[in-house]
Amino acid sequence: MSTFTPVSTPPSEVRPRSQYFNQQLHNLFRDALSLQTWLFLGALLQSTLFLLIPTSIAILPVILYFTICFIDNALIYSGIRPNPLMANIIPGKTSAQFPGSTIPSQHPIVVIKLAARTNHPLGIIHPHMRKIGTYFNRMIDDLDENSEEYGYLGANSYLANERSTGNELMIMAYFRTYDGLHAFSHENGVHREAWNYWNTQVMGRGKNEEGRMFSIMHEAYEVPVGKWENIFINYHPSGVAATTFKVDVDGKEKWASPMVDARKGLFRTSKGRMAASAGDENEIYGNDPYANEKA
Repeated sequence: MSTFTPVSTPPSEVRPRSQYFNQQLHNLFRDALSLQTWLFLGALLQSTLFLLIPTSIAILPVILYFTICFIDNALIYSGIRPNPLMANIIPGKTSAQFPGSTIPSQHPIVVIKLAARTNHPLGIIHPHMRKIGTYFNRMIDDLDENSEEYGYLGANSYLANERSTGNELMIMAYFRTYDGLHAFSHENGVHREAWNYWNTQVMGRGKNEEGRMFSIMHEAYEVPVGKWENIFINYHPSGVAATTFKVDVDGKEKWASPMVDARKGLFRTSKGRMAASAGDENEIYGNDPYANEKA
């Protein structure tokens, strides 16, 4: 059986930086204040302009902003300007599989969710949160630099929306084995340094009441062969699809995306993507929009 061929970006000679670093920092600041607070700040700024300069001039920034937004959206809607939200979208139906595999879900995979949240009135500007964020960045940097040693595949960042402000910031990372994750967590200097900082500086060995206003958590899952699957439709590389794998390309080691075509064969169905069927169990529904597409 032939090996799976990636359908997205061609293999790179340099390992791409983890998608975790694509996070937009302004989203964290936006999440730090409630909608009411942002509206108040906007109203305060506009009121100040009315007090300092003539009304006919003070209202111009608002008119200019909405005019630019209207024109920009009109150009995107009409197709004159490319839609920036479609950047990195892979059209059609794809799935992420280990490059070089011949069977879906042929290898085990380990997933860890690592999250932090502040309940302190100072929010993300508190020194503890800034330090925790620095440790997050350093850990992913270290994993990028030593990916083969730890079997590290990639990581993404997510911002929850459970609360109006101060939501949970989470990293989801992928490893080849639990042993690799365990080695990074317990033998690595960066993670041990962060661990010690939390125990001594944040929690103070459980005696620091202010430290209880900060939250961290992790969940780890070791998924065996044939017990994981995924599907992406008109989606950008995200989650396990944003990982990278070292492959041999004409005698050269390169880093490849795991995204493969999922319109035909085994990848068409959930069971097929776990090598538990021939991928034809959904034919009874007769509404597959990809049935007539060329694979």
